[in-house]
Amino acid sequence: MIALANNCQLSVYSEYRMSLFVNEPDWQHYGDLPMITTVQCSCGAVEIQLSGGPMVQYYCHCDDCQAVHGKAYPCSLYPAPAVSVERGETDAFTLKTSPRTKCKHCGTYLFAEVPGHAVRGVNADLLPEGMFDPEFHIQCRYAAAPLTDSLPHYRGIPARFKGSDELMHW
Repeated sequence: MIALANNCQLSVYSEYRMSLFVNEPDWQHYGDLPMITTVQCSCGAVEIQLSGGPMVQYYCHCDDCQAVHGKAYPCSLYPAPAVSVERGETDAFTLKTSPRTKCKHCGTYLFAEVPGHAVRGVNADLLPEGMFDPEFHIQCRYAAAPLTDSLPHYRGIPARFKGSDELMHW
């Protein structure tokens, strides 16, 4: 157990990550984490504040993400209360399933909501260099081409997200 600022212990965060989507999260301790990250859209008009670290980071290859972003979506998943728009005007957009928030001026996609869960998938392309460290790829059955990195390539979603752990065999 590692003590962090404000008497918060790392085990609270670790336990939260382990329970993602399997149990209801305990939000009351999440805001105690000291890390604050600020990101902006491409034109700088919108500023977003991220409180704490991401719960998980991954690439999503679902057809919704690929249609909107033109590629797999690099996702940094945070509890919804940890992602706040601090400045600027945004628009919401839903193609098929996931409501997405973008800058009203330049159109940069900022984050996506995950239907049925109080989380936001922040566009990891906006994070400071070195802050995106993905653990796996999801929805690889929709990938435009076989993937060759060393990360796990889940056909759908992993069991920890109430899916299966079926992997793609390229």
